[in-house]
Amino acid sequence: MYEERDPLYKSVAHFVIETGRPSVPVLVNTLVMQLELMGILSLNRSLSLSIARIGPNDGLAAKLSGMNGISLERVSIDLDDRRYDILVGTGLLCDPQAFDALPYAAAAVIVTNTTVAPLYAERVKQRLAATYRSVIIIELDDGEVHKDWNSLNTIFDRMLSAGLDRKTVLFALGGGVVGDVTGFAAACYMRGVPFVQVPTTLLAQVDSSVGGKTAINHPLGKNMIGAFYQPQRVIADLDTLDTLPDRELAAGLAEVIKYGPIADDAFMSWIESNLDALWAREKTALAYAVRRYARSRRGWSARTSARRDCGPFSTSDIRSVMPSKRGWDMALGCTARRWDAAW
Repeated sequence: MYEERDPLYKSVAHFVIETGRPSVPVLVNTLVMQLELMGILSLNRSLSLSIARIGPNDGLAAKLSGMNGISLERVSIDLDDRRYDILVGTGLLCDPQAFDALPYAAAAVIVTNTTVAPLYAERVKQRLAATYRSVIIIELDDGEVHKDWNSLNTIFDRMLSAGLDRKTVLFALGGGVVGDVTGFAAACYMRGVPFVQVPTTLLAQVDSSVGGKTAINHPLGKNMIGAFYQPQRVIADLDTLDTLPDRELAAGLAEVIKYGPIADDAFMSWIESNLDALWAREKTALAYAVRRYARSRRGWSARTSARRDCGPFSTSDIRSVMPSKRGWDMALGCTARRWDAAW
């Protein structure tokens, strides 16, 4: 009887939740997150529309595939002396709201790399030209190997040659390397100028662009020279993930997945239920994952050493808290098959 009815139940369900979870609270939180994702429940836990309005065939997959854009949403990071917003959505590189109310400046400097520049640099430049008298694009070589003094001095050389002063805002357009180098350059130039993170990889959107950790590498160690310097804003345009190679997407998903067993079992369960949508780059699922991760990091950003307080987190620790074999595969790389294919 079960084998006959189960396919029918799944075909008409809005979403499916596996019930073999560790506890009832985890099940409840997973259900709430699914309702938030579908727009039935708002983030403040109030119903935003009647369940009766949802037709019997409006399943999660259909809803996701029908979404062509995600409206701008904000996650605020509160610090001791100020606050800044993480903006998540689609089409943000062309959205005036995303660049509104930034610090006044005469010039804007877009720091990017040779891979990202042909894709998005001119688009961002056109957006910034409406606000700043001068917009300069600086292209760095791509890759972790170029997170060094040479790249940092390339930024300084161009800015000094252009006669830029403290009335300058830097925009880090790229992945984690670009964000780290640009942030450190902003912290150092004229003893500190504002900068904005515009991450174009999933890993940068959920991790390196948030928290103010900026640095370059040294031959004797990674991230040995740097500063904690918070951005004025983080603009996470999910459309930039469309051009992300599978390998880079897998790296970002691994970072998102890693958070689940560390601090959020319910989010781990949600990821398990929505891994296919995430891997397919469906914007609704990606937006929820980035927002959820960003909200989880608000406390970490307020005390930058918090992540180090977690202590060692070995593969045996991960295996002990994973709710399923699939969860273990995900932690190793969004399932071994997908990880291997991405590489």
